[in-house]
Amino acid sequence: MKFVGVSPDFLVTSAKHGDAVSIVVPAVATLRRGICGARWLLTQSNEEGSGITPMGVLSRSRGTSTINARVLRIALIPSVALMIVGIGLSGFLAVEGLDTRSFADNVHKSLKPSTNFIATVQEERRLSTLKVVNGLQPADGTLANQRTKVDDAVQDMTAVTAELAESAPEQLSGPLEDLRDLTRELPGFRQRIDSGGADAEQVYEFYGEMIELVGAAVQGVARSATDAEVGFEQMISYDLFRSTEAHSRSHALLLRGIGSGLNSDEFHELAHQMGTYHEVVETIYPRMTPTEQRRYDRMGESKWWDTAVSGDNAIMARGPGQHPVTFNLKAWQGSVAKLSDNLRGLYASHTAHAADLGASAGSRLLTTSLTAGGILLVVTATSMIIALRWSRTLARRLTRLRDDTLDLSGHKMPDVIDRLNRGERINIDVDVPWLRHGDDEIGQVANAFNQAQRQAFAATVQENEIRSGVRAVFLNIAHRNQVTAHRQLQVLDQAERSQEDPEQLHLLFELDHLATQGRRNAESLIILGGKQPGRQWRKPVELRDVINGAVAETAEYTKVNISKVADVAVRGDAVADMIHLLAELLDNATTFSPPETGVDVRSAVVGRGVVIEIEDQGLGIDPETLESINNTLRTPPDFSVMALSEEARIGLFVVAQLAAKHDTKVTLRESLYGGINAVVLIPTSALASEPYLDGPDGGDELGADYAAATGVHHAVHPGVEPGFGRSVGPESGYTPGYHQGYAPGYGRGGDHGEHDEPDAQDRVVPMPSPMHRRLRQSRVPEPRPEDTQKNIPAVPQEPQESSGDSEHSHVGQHARHGGSGNDTVKISVDSAVIGNGSSSRAESYAPPRPAQPAAGNGNGKPPLPQRRRRENLAPQLQTGEGESTEPEPSSAPEPSDEIPGDPSPERFQATMSAFQRGTRRARTDDTDTPHPPRWPGGETT
Repeated sequence: MKFVGVSPDFLVTSAKHGDAVSIVVPAVATLRRGICGARWLLTQSNEEGSGITPMGVLSRSRGTSTINARVLRIALIPSVALMIVGIGLSGFLAVEGLDTRSFADNVHKSLKPSTNFIATVQEERRLSTLKVVNGLQPADGTLANQRTKVDDAVQDMTAVTAELAESAPEQLSGPLEDLRDLTRELPGFRQRIDSGGADAEQVYEFYGEMIELVGAAVQGVARSATDAEVGFEQMISYDLFRSTEAHSRSHALLLRGIGSGLNSDEFHELAHQMGTYHEVVETIYPRMTPTEQRRYDRMGESKWWDTAVSGDNAIMARGPGQHPVTFNLKAWQGSVAKLSDNLRGLYASHTAHAADLGASAGSRLLTTSLTAGGILLVVTATSMIIALRWSRTLARRLTRLRDDTLDLSGHKMPDVIDRLNRGERINIDVDVPWLRHGDDEIGQVANAFNQAQRQAFAATVQENEIRSGVRAVFLNIAHRNQVTAHRQLQVLDQAERSQEDPEQLHLLFELDHLATQGRRNAESLIILGGKQPGRQWRKPVELRDVINGAVAETAEYTKVNISKVADVAVRGDAVADMIHLLAELLDNATTFSPPETGVDVRSAVVGRGVVIEIEDQGLGIDPETLESINNTLRTPPDFSVMALSEEARIGLFVVAQLAAKHDTKVTLRESLYGGINAVVLIPTSALASEPYLDGPDGGDELGADYAAATGVHHAVHPGVEPGFGRSVGPESGYTPGYHQGYAPGYGRGGDHGEHDEPDAQDRVVPMPSPMHRRLRQSRVPEPRPEDTQKNIPAVPQEPQESSGDSEHSHVGQHARHGGSGNDTVKISVDSAVIGNGSSSRAESYAPPRPAQPAAGNGNGKPPLPQRRRRENLAPQLQTGEGESTEPEPSSAPEPSDEIPGDPSPERFQATMSAFQRGTRRARTDDTDTPHPPRWPGGETT
């Protein structure tokens, strides 16, 4: 059976079906509203933050969907499946009902045209039979009028059957199509009748075939019925049609027998047809409707029934052949016509009854399907709403659990851990909140998390206590090592003072250097423990002295080449950390570079501070490791992270901590020579905004450490004791160490560092001889009266050691030790000029000491050179305006306590040149008077 789809076009075209449309339209509208409601539910779920798209509930892949989506899927999959099946089944049944009703309506609509067609064709057959049978010519014009009626009936029948055939199955549409083809042959057959080319048998067969096609169509209607009862009633209609046709055929045969007689075959056909219509009617009588039964009963009781039956019996009693008519032929024909009309009426009545049953069945099926579909849709929508509400409630609870957990792990727990790290005591029951989410499965998950977090907090507290204890022991050991290293340096200091054997001094210097490295390692341990070393400066220190101090703490210091140093100073509170930072980088560069190569150190002032580059020529580092090291330098890890790493780089951790403390950026990059170039950017905030100071708490002790460690020394200012130290205490600006009696100053008193001009090259020349660290116990001549009269400060003659720096006063003593010409320090006059007026300040701190005779010291050593009168006076003092160049004969006045102002560069040049010549004479035992220096004006001293 061919079904008709439910569509708006169909509804429009089916408007003529009346109450069928009134049922279908609301049902389809309800179905559409249900689908739109389901889409709205999914859309609302998406808009309320559930993360579910309207069509994404069923399409999300496993493992990527949320619990909300999974819960919805559990409820929606069967609901949607049930809805789809229900809607499909309801739609199928609705379509079946619509088809049944539509077909029944079409049958009911085609009933009258088909009945009229049957009657007119049967009448034309009777008249055509009379025409071709001898002696039975119809009245003039009767056949022609009947043919016109048949043509009209054919047109009506064709129009109705065309619409019926569109929705009919093959078993119905086939006979209707054959009937249309046969009706096209009707005009030609009529011409044959009129021309005498057709006999009675041919007329009987042709018109009989047309009626049989109608009967086949009626039988097809019965077989194509969707309802069993309707199909059964349609078969009764078909039997009534057979009875009607059998009576019509028997009447045509009787007319032939009256006119020309019947042969045996024709007689048997007559008997068959007459028996058929009587038998069929009697057989189906019980299945007729009461109305039809009453009508049939009235037919049997009528006079015309008796007339027709008596005429039929008279003819049948005579048998085959031609017999004279013994009854009223006209009355008989009238009775036969009435009988045919009543039989056709029974057929039409029962066909209409069957069509009404079909329409009712279709309406019932349509109503049932739409009702079931609506109920199913309501149930599905209700289940979806309930599932959506439950899933959203579950999602909200899970979201709240997630938010509480994230808040606990992201805010509250770190706060508690920070309090633990600060040393505060934590009460887990009070300070750690309890997640409360009911007693169901979600609440059980929250309780399990509560237990887990409390165990984690308890373990954290225990770990923090253990870590604090380990760190305390760690720091205690580090402090002890620092004190031991400092005392070791004190003992070595005393040993170096009392020792003059070059070989022994060399060993002492090596031990001194190792002790300095040990002190740095101890300070590294303190930094790892989270504390700060005790060595500090309050006043700015020159960057060159900071670098020299770092070189002094390097194991292979002889490989370090300082090429150019910026003329800046480092703030006092950052000096110790910068020394330590640079020492770690230098030690790494010297350790991992070939022995025959050097390590270049240079610095330059940039817009954000000063940059120090340490470049080696080692094997380098692979890019991945280099990037990892730079990340560590940018973000210093915790000590526990560093301790748990497979390769603990203590120096790297120390550098990162010190750099982060002073906002210093340290970056390692590949060098052009294949090694590593370490770039240290000291920010402007770590640099001194005021001129750096020499003297107490300045850079002299750093230069002394560098000299003590490396044997490299710089020229000193006249009037400044090369072994000048600094006192320990608040007056000096120096902060003592952690233990009483331990002065954690970085360097021991030493020579003042040399300052180069920005474009001058370094004049420092390494002096490998251990004799370059001799005690500063040389004698200087007594000052002449003329010097004191000119307010020239007396040259200090004996170092006065302060209480806090007695152990440091030996550094730089080899600057006065006589040695071979190969060990001389080459210092030009230009390089002896010290900027920022540091010389005069240094002079003010130099303590006086008594003059010593210029004779030998009695131990076989050559005497020091004697001071020459007015040899080292500046031109201003030799030929002052309005004064005599010769001293007054009176006795020399007392030395003046007034500190002169800053000297001019010419005076520095002369004094440093004189100092240089005196040093050479002391080393070469040359007592000849050298030529005095020549000043720019051409004068000589």
